[in-house]
Amino acid sequence: MKPHLKPILLASLLGATLLQAAPVTLLIEAEHFTRKGGWQVDTQFIETMGSPYLIAHGLGKPVEDAQTDLEVAESGSYKVWVRTLDWSEALGRPGGAGRISVAIGGKSLGGGLGAGKPAWDWQEAGAVTLEKGKTTLSLKDLSGYDGRVDAILLSNDASFVPPAKFLLADRIASKIPGAPAAVEEAGDYDLVVIGGGYGGLGAAISAARMGCKVAL
Repeated sequence: MKPHLKPILLASLLGATLLQAAPVTLLIEAEHFTRKGGWQVDTQFIETMGSPYLIAHGLGKPVEDAQTDLEVAESGSYKVWVRTLDWSEALGRPGGAGRISVAIGGKSLGGGLGAGKPAWDWQEAGAVTLEKGKTTLSLKDLSGYDGRVDAILLSNDASFVPPAKFLLADRIASKIPGAPAAVEEAGDYDLVVIGGGYGGLGAAISAARMGCKVAL
């Protein structure tokens, strides 16, 4: 090779390396699904598992799929994990009553999700090839017996491992796109009313009329 060609080749190789796309990892919190179908948001265990989640309470009949739209940043093969638990195993009743699966772009993954560990954990659903652009993510209830989904993770990074700890502070610190932002300080109040129904509105208005600084 001629000496003057070596710097050109080196620069070309460096440019190709710099142009390689960075790995893409995306977190989708289940409670943020735009079309929840027959799934319901459950908030009763936020302090113990870190987030609201979706539950398929179908009384033995599978509920309608929950769906949301995804924007895929890079084409490629993505591994998929679902954070769920075997609630029946946690009660000492083996069998995985709340079985679920997911579908991305019409491809179904993970027919045995929701059976296994009696605690919230990431269960690997499989892999899917996605094209850059918009696609649809669906949650499918297979049993009708209270399947639960906290979050879904997609990553085209072969070395990526989902975080084992995933309480609210862990989600904020994870820096994964889709994770919640840090809690903002809203100031000091004499009374904070949680809930904007007739009772909440009446309590807030009455307290404000009495001179309290109120957040509703």
